[in-house]
Amino acid sequence: MRVSTGLPKLDDELGGGVKTGAITLIYGEEKSGKTSLALKICASAARIASAAYIDCLGKLHPLRLSQIVESNRVDGEKIYLLSVENFLQQEEVILKILDEHPPAPLVVFDDFTYLHRMELSGDVKSDINIYKRLAFQIAVLKEAALRDDVAIVLIGQVHGVPDKGEARAVAHRILTHWSDYVLRVERAHGQPLSRIILEKPEGGQEVYFRITRSGVTPG
Repeated sequence: MRVSTGLPKLDDELGGGVKTGAITLIYGEEKSGKTSLALKICASAARIASAAYIDCLGKLHPLRLSQIVESNRVDGEKIYLLSVENFLQQEEVILKILDEHPPAPLVVFDDFTYLHRMELSGDVKSDINIYKRLAFQIAVLKEAALRDDVAIVLIGQVHGVPDKGEARAVAHRILTHWSDYVLRVERAHGQPLSRIILEKPEGGQEVYFRITRSGVTPG
């Protein structure tokens, strides 16, 4: 099954939309439109089945969710919202998804690496176990996606790479290794638009969009 992103051109690049049985990583800077895109995908899933939105950042405003539901004319009860407060609780939710089967055919984690970052001390040796736990969590999600034919969408932030003058997803190697699709979202300079670059698989065209009341619309 494929779930529409609300952006026809992006759906084409993804082979018809967000794929079940796979992990899709969407990452980018703050206010670039990642959450609006994820909520639009949830609305699309609610039209044909249901969606689960796991809020790891604790910043999803109820009004924004209501806007998405009303503008897309979907049943709000088909979008299940859950907030997690710490890295351990996030891990418990992920293990529950594997043990008891996913709550919906689309599961979104926003921001998947936030609570992981809160655990880091800055000491490489001390932090190794935290990175191992993050890798474990995404490996469990991959198993659940494949076993139950569920679409897993991970939203991630970026951090700078000073020596290369570029920004990458937090825990870039772990997330991109396990993800089947990787989308980088950027705010277009000097324009009221954001753009999506398909990094995995490579070779796709850039897709522009606007953040709107309904989530996102083609730019």
